[in-house]
Amino acid sequence: MTDWGYVLAAGAARLPRPLSETVAIALADVYTWTHPGRVRAIQRRLRRAGSPAHGGEPRPTARETHRAFARALRDFLASGPCARPRVRLDEEGRAILREARASGTSTVLLSGHFGPWEAALQGLSAEIGNVDALARAHRLPAVERFFDARRARFGVRTLSTRRPVRAALARLRAGGWIAALADRASDRLTTSKTRMPTTDSADSGLVPLDTRPLLLARRTSAQILAGVAWRDADGTIEVRFHPAFTLEPRRGGIAMSQALDRLQRFFDAHVRAHPTQWFDWGAWAR
Repeated sequence: MTDWGYVLAAGAARLPRPLSETVAIALADVYTWTHPGRVRAIQRRLRRAGSPAHGGEPRPTARETHRAFARALRDFLASGPCARPRVRLDEEGRAILREARASGTSTVLLSGHFGPWEAALQGLSAEIGNVDALARAHRLPAVERFFDARRARFGVRTLSTRRPVRAALARLRAGGWIAALADRASDRLTTSKTRMPTTDSADSGLVPLDTRPLLLARRTSAQILAGVAWRDADGTIEVRFHPAFTLEPRRGGIAMSQALDRLQRFFDAHVRAHPTQWFDWGAWAR
């Protein structure tokens, strides 16, 4: 999709909510019908996630996955100066976030392509202040500029596309917060000092983990705050956090292997609870 395509989609997203959701769902259904290969791949992933029907509910399907993605994209595009995304935290999540902020420590906010992750970050920026995002570059520069502008409306700045690692390190050393996605490797983070293999989800869990955001945290003694997002039935974006931790050699830090185990368990449990709201398309074929 070009930047004009996203501009048009953003205009459609600002239609009255029932109408914009109807349009989004219709487009998602068309995509499902016209991409049988993708449907089969998603169905394999849903089976691997162990996603049976619960309480008489229908079994999760690729169609609902595409619909959930369309709703998440609609939430991101519909945001504006007077329409900040609604984010809901339970008491435990608020306590974890409050403690992380009170520590005064630089922070790597780590997540994945879970639910409306872009809109969730926009909503959270109201509580945590400005955040710098390490995001995988889009193929078209025009689309990249479009997303940069959308994020910036709520204080979410996309880190430099030329030297993102240097920019991320500088931000963390200054005590700032950066957001990164761990379920898909980004070539923006690859340098001689951050080159480390991504864990293989076929052997270690459902969600493949890119270790490079953790290496940035280790180099700067930053804390890691993992979070997941999903869209509830009433349209509210729900966010849950794992308690923040740091890595060795910082005092009180844990080993890299222990950190990966914690993250794997946390992210996998989320995917099993909300299997149709994980949108790492590159992982479906695994």
